[in-house]
Amino acid sequence: MVETLVVGGVILSVLVVGNLLLTLALVGRLRTLQELIANQVVLRDPALPQKGEQVGSFEATTLDGETFTDAVLREGKTLVGFFTTGCRPCSSLRKQLLDSPPGMPLMAFEGDPNDPQTLELGASLKQVARVAFLTEGDSVTRAIKQAGYPTLVLVERGVVAASGHHLHEVLP
Repeated sequence: MVETLVVGGVILSVLVVGNLLLTLALVGRLRTLQELIANQVVLRDPALPQKGEQVGSFEATTLDGETFTDAVLREGKTLVGFFTTGCRPCSSLRKQLLDSPPGMPLMAFEGDPNDPQTLELGASLKQVARVAFLTEGDSVTRAIKQAGYPTLVLVERGVVAASGHHLHEVLP
């Protein structure tokens, strides 16, 4: 009987010490994250286009059949957005852009033109943007280096001025 109590006590002690070590590791990780936030270190998606990069050449066709090229981006500032259906952050960002347009030309790129939901979303953005549909790996995604959905890129005179997945990362 005493042996059972001793074995049980040893097992319980090992579990308590293991739990204590895990708790201390978690507290250490939380402190590291707090320091990052306090120092305002922004963790940035490395796949996003970098500030100062030149936009490559591309050609796209809008919903109205109008063709435009990268030459449009060499005229002042333009906000370029990549969206897709079934993406909650895309829906939220689209709503922000519709509620409060950015005050500069906006080009929006959506997914599959044969998808009725994509057509509907593209039509909604048409109020504030030139909307075109893309296929994966087309000239626009290569030229602007889209990095997932949503991706926003502020282009100034053909050069990337800012990029991000949220409006506050791109517009002041």
